[in-house]
Amino acid sequence: MLRRNWNWAHFALIVVVVLLSLSVVTAQDQPKPEAVGLRPDAPPYALHGPYWVGVRDYSVPEGDTHFWVSVWYPALNPKGEAETITYVVSDERRLALSLPEDMKTPIFGHALAKAEPDMQSGPYPLVVYSPGLNMWRQEASYLMEHLASQGFVVMAMEHNGETLESMWGGAYYRPAETLLAIQYADQLTSADGDLAGLIDVDRLALMGISSGGWTALVGAGARMDLSGCPIFESQAPGASWTGDCQAFVPQQKEIASLFGMEAVPAALWPAYNDPRVDALIAMAPDGDIWGADYQGVASVLVPTLVIASSADSANVPEFSSYPIYEHLGSSSKARVVFANADHPIARDQCSATPWLVDIGIFWLCSDPVWDKNRAQDLVNHFTTAFLLDVLKGDKEAHAALAPDAVSFPGITYTAEGF
Repeated sequence: MLRRNWNWAHFALIVVVVLLSLSVVTAQDQPKPEAVGLRPDAPPYALHGPYWVGVRDYSVPEGDTHFWVSVWYPALNPKGEAETITYVVSDERRLALSLPEDMKTPIFGHALAKAEPDMQSGPYPLVVYSPGLNMWRQEASYLMEHLASQGFVVMAMEHNGETLESMWGGAYYRPAETLLAIQYADQLTSADGDLAGLIDVDRLALMGISSGGWTALVGAGARMDLSGCPIFESQAPGASWTGDCQAFVPQQKEIASLFGMEAVPAALWPAYNDPRVDALIAMAPDGDIWGADYQGVASVLVPTLVIASSADSANVPEFSSYPIYEHLGSSSKARVVFANADHPIARDQCSATPWLVDIGIFWLCSDPVWDKNRAQDLVNHFTTAFLLDVLKGDKEAHAALAPDAVSFPGITYTAEGF
């Protein structure tokens, strides 16, 4: 009798081992994605990575409300299905943008909705993304998809508390929601989480565009200083640059109260960051909340990549991207400047968001000078090489960021520590 029980137990164990072996073989033997970029001349780190891309949406609790995140990740694709998806602009963003209820707002992307995660090489480093002012979380979906194909989990947020007319709430909600998103990633990758074992939150980068750029800076340790708010003439004829600082100053008491402070700081505000952050990518970041001498960014010590446009009419680089880069406290930093490009250079192009053209804001998904396919290939290349280097210790990627290794027409590149 004892021998019979042992035989059944032994048989069951063999079945489990065989099934596990079959699942591993499935991951190893599935079709591989084609290593192509958006253009035939795409640089090496702009080519589709070795992983298929999955995506899932989540609602993150925040007090009595919530905010949306999308998570892109390395996925299984045993049938080799085409990475095709239509993202949805949330009702919250549609309302904030005053879009008609019956207007369709598709975002055409390249991922597999709710695909099974590819666990073979996991857990994967985490990249948390913050979009621009009042923008949707998929505003640079091509970049999220690309990084996932290269072996990263990317979580993009959609922030509460701000509108185009009243942006000051973002001063609190953006950094607060960044911390909540990181905590939510901890839950997702926990033993009973929806992406159990997939995410390595201890290898963590923050990334963002425009207001999302300063959000990422705060999340990496930068400190606001609202003690002075200069007005700079924009490069756009007849316009002046009105930045975050001017919007925040009249509401300083309210912002301080949201942070739990009894008084407004006289100069530098306290840091509000997760100490696990290892890397930072700031694209066209806002530059007027760091103090007269940009002393607020000196506390950023992690490796940082700044991506800028030399003709940025929203965040003038001479008063944002350029001095932010110069005053960073990090000993490892790089700056990529797109010559004559405007503010939205790193956002999705119009083929992904055709409705932007229909409502007359073609400028948000195009550039007056650059071919967007080329620009996106270059954004993919630099961000991927940077993250592979800093979060995965990839020596070849590190070498690709050395100043003498970078030579692209229209790109001015500066680096220290590479």
